[in-house]
Amino acid sequence: MRRITVSLESALVELAEAEVAAGRAPSVSAWVAAAIRFRAQARTELVADLVELERQDPTPPTEIAKLARVLGLPSSTVKSAVQRPRRRSRPRRAS
Repeated sequence: MRRITVSLESALVELAEAEVAAGRAPSVSAWVAAAIRFRAQARTELVADLVELERQDPTPPTEIAKLARVLGLPSSTVKSAVQRPRRRSRPRRAS
């Protein structure tokens, strides 16, 4: 296990402390770790759902062109991103 320091808004600290006091988490650290895990899992599931949706019903070229204009990117870049979402690289380890 690695120890880090983070800064949180007071309301978030109070929420985490209340969860611990209510017995829903063994510690603030455990509660924060669970929240990070939950967010990472939700993102993974969202990407999988989007990939499946794109497989079943591909994004029309007109929508890709609109996205490209709004994002200020070439249509080919947006088309690539929509059709094959990039995998996140592994986090770098501190030296």
